[in-house]
Amino acid sequence: MTRIFVLSFFILFSNALQAQSSLQKVFGQKMDLPENRDIGTQVLRMAESFMGTPYVGGTLEGNPTEKLVCKFDGLDCTTLVESSISLAVAKAENPTYEGFKNELTKLRYRQGEIDGYPSRLHYILDWMYENEKRGRLEDITAKVGGVPFKKEINFMTNHANLYAPLAESEVWEKVKEQENQINSREHSYIPKAGIQKAEPMLHDGDIVAFTSSVEGLDVNHMGIISKVGSRAYLIHASLSGKKVIMSSVPLAEYVASVPKHTGMIVARLNDI
Repeated sequence: MTRIFVLSFFILFSNALQAQSSLQKVFGQKMDLPENRDIGTQVLRMAESFMGTPYVGGTLEGNPTEKLVCKFDGLDCTTLVESSISLAVAKAENPTYEGFKNELTKLRYRQGEIDGYPSRLHYILDWMYENEKRGRLEDITAKVGGVPFKKEINFMTNHANLYAPLAESEVWEKVKEQENQINSREHSYIPKAGIQKAEPMLHDGDIVAFTSSVEGLDVNHMGIISKVGSRAYLIHASLSGKKVIMSSVPLAEYVASVPKHTGMIVARLNDI
């Protein structure tokens, strides 16, 4: 029995080492991409390098304890955005795998510290607020045609059955407090009808997230802008396309085609 246990442990350990080695190899390939001093353009190039990568939903869920998850072989919409930004920042500031993980941690977790499930920035409105506060990006929604976005955000605590960690009352209370903080702030969004007018003002590498018609939810989806002339296209990890793609139609037409999208919010990375 002991020999079987040792063998099983060795196999698991070897698989973990192989996965880590594969991640670092792909990371090295990303660092070899051409350098661009404009952070937005660099983020776009990193996002483009993931084109064709399979869509994998819920990539951050299912761990017994909260930990940093890094994946390059399967992405959802949020992890595509976070990985592209973290790779671009690493290339400019610290082109090591540790540099990448450090930026990813700062992007994904409140004050850059992993301290249980509530420390992760679950709502994109909160994600933008915290990353703007630390100077990584600017919410430019109001500058490109945004109007007040008034909505009560409470989807997670109202649907605790969908989130296993919320079964613990202490975790539920912390997330509820975070929702209250989100609801105490002022927000802007660009309604569907105003998106085409906003497109010429968008830049390569801008981060866009699509506001939701679902009660209590801030956004449904997010991605990265690629400009073609005055029109904007979306690079995103697509559930329907089952991989990372660029939208076949400009942004306004894409958003109009999704009934549960009511509009969008926009963030721009600050130059490093």
